[in-house]
Amino acid sequence: MRIAITGITSGVGRRLAEIAIAREHVVAGLVRDPDREDALALGKLGARLVHGDLDAGAALDLLCAGADVVIHAAAQVGDQGTLDLFERVNVTGTRNVVEAAARGGVRRLVHLSSVAVYGRPAHGQVTEEWPTRKIGLPYEDTKTEAERLAFRRGAILGIEVAAVRPPIIYGPYDRNFLPRAMAALRGRRFLLIDGGHAPLNLAWVDHVVDVLLLAAEHPAAAGEAFNVMDEVDTRPPSVRQVAETIAREAGLPRPLLSLPFAVAMPLARLVEAGFERAGAKGTPPLTPFVVTMLTRDVVYDASKAVRVLGWAPQIRALDGLARFARAARA
Repeated sequence: MRIAITGITSGVGRRLAEIAIAREHVVAGLVRDPDREDALALGKLGARLVHGDLDAGAALDLLCAGADVVIHAAAQVGDQGTLDLFERVNVTGTRNVVEAAARGGVRRLVHLSSVAVYGRPAHGQVTEEWPTRKIGLPYEDTKTEAERLAFRRGAILGIEVAAVRPPIIYGPYDRNFLPRAMAALRGRRFLLIDGGHAPLNLAWVDHVVDVLLLAAEHPAAAGEAFNVMDEVDTRPPSVRQVAETIAREAGLPRPLLSLPFAVAMPLARLVEAGFERAGAKGTPPLTPFVVTMLTRDVVYDASKAVRVLGWAPQIRALDGLARFARAARA
């Protein structure tokens, strides 16, 4: 299979390229800086690198030329950035990729979406049948609009579209979750909200890649969305279990700080506003986004990927986290 990948130097994109090449697929990837170390490493593995970004129509056309499938993994993620940036990358960028795929005669596009499209419900067992909704936050709303746009424009342009919706992703090339969690534990400021009893939905990056590749070629994937999670038959581990596992395996202090949600959310807003007023660089140690992520009593059901695509998860979240926390310690 000839696969074109946007966001090939992101955590998921890079791991996707490595696994796809190992499985003898032909891989091309869009990169803004072909001289970056991670881009050079992919080039040495055999990926064809196309210089450009999501605004560059000519580069996207070159990327899609001859491809069977486009996997759109590029996105602006997290809780930092302007609304304009999120819209330009996530919404306009997705439109540009779908239209370039159509011009190139690509048969299918797999959109790396997110469970954020469900609007961060407070509780429930969330399957793909749940409606997507916007909640007034840049990341969540633009990922929702991007997924809707991909399905809508794909239908108009004659491209099969599938979407893969992961929660928090960890593993090789993780620049967000595990590094932030370890920094908070190291600084003794990892906060357990309401005791840390809420489930934390997690996906090993290789699980995400497996579902992306299945969605790229399985006949039943066209027009469908798939959640992906480490646990498909049991409840995910709690925030406390996750934090204590990382702390133990990485040799870091166990989390001790705990606040009720009614205190943590106003405090997070104050901290975030203080960072903005001070013009501080980096990510605040506590944000409303983090408080939300650590308190939702929600399980994202990934059984559809098992049932429809024949996917089988290889590892449970706590075992996976222990492995990569030990690797980070080493």
